[in-house]
Amino acid sequence: MAHAVSEPAGRTSDRGPSSDVRQAAAGIANNDWGERAARTGIAARGLAFLVLAYLVVRIALGALGDGGTSKTASGPGVAQAVAAQTGGQVMLFVLGIGLLLYALFLALDAVRHHDDASSDWKRWLERVEPLFGCLLYIAFGAYCLVRVFTDTSKGQSARQSDRQQTQWSAEVLRWPAGWLWLGGLGVVLFVIAAVQLKRGVKRNFEDELEVGRMGRHIRSIATGLGIGGHVGRALMFGIVGWFVLGAAVENDPRKGKGVDGAARMLANSAFGPTLLAVLAAGLAAFGLYQFVEAKYRKV
Repeated sequence: MAHAVSEPAGRTSDRGPSSDVRQAAAGIANNDWGERAARTGIAARGLAFLVLAYLVVRIALGALGDGGTSKTASGPGVAQAVAAQTGGQVMLFVLGIGLLLYALFLALDAVRHHDDASSDWKRWLERVEPLFGCLLYIAFGAYCLVRVFTDTSKGQSARQSDRQQTQWSAEVLRWPAGWLWLGGLGVVLFVIAAVQLKRGVKRNFEDELEVGRMGRHIRSIATGLGIGGHVGRALMFGIVGWFVLGAAVENDPRKGKGVDGAARMLANSAFGPTLLAVLAAGLAAFGLYQFVEAKYRKV
């Protein structure tokens, strides 16, 4: 196992969380079952992105008059799409457990790693991303499990999702200097997009892979999927950031969209279906890359 931590028991590290917490996290990650759980979680994330890519494709096809979808291109939409398949309840249960395992992996990653950063602020900043992701996937995984044991016949429609996004944007715009808060969120999304783009173009994701275990052919596939996947995620964050920033600048909550709302607005533009096809390809590439990570990720 990579990145093993060895610090004297009872001693507090000046470079991150206490040694007791770090050693406990290392004990879980270095356990065979802990490693299997982490890899299962990464694979579950890959499945979620593949379903998301499928929903984006359906939105694009709907704009071309060839069978759209009322399911949202979002976490709830992904859960709804999985549940609608044959054996969907079992699949959704497995997906929910997998996403919770991925959240655990992110929490362990935040505690154990990132001590090689050049400064304290950068070290803690690098921990923010996995911790935020941990909370996000806990919510997503819990949502999937709740849907398994509740009525799954009534999923959130695209219209309901769009209404909620508009109401949320309108609420923020009613805050003091609300346009500034909403615009700040748009800027943050652009920054995330830039980070993802840099990560893909510079192939930084390869630092997290056990490349020594990979043959030349597998490594080429992993590199291609990793570049395409991170560029796809950058496009996703950039598109949403564009609409959120537009809502702030024009003081129009109807333009503050998430992935689903942005995709549906784009679908009705001249080059929207083409752009959505590119986005779907990138998201699918990222989903497939997660399966490569599930086998070769340093955990």
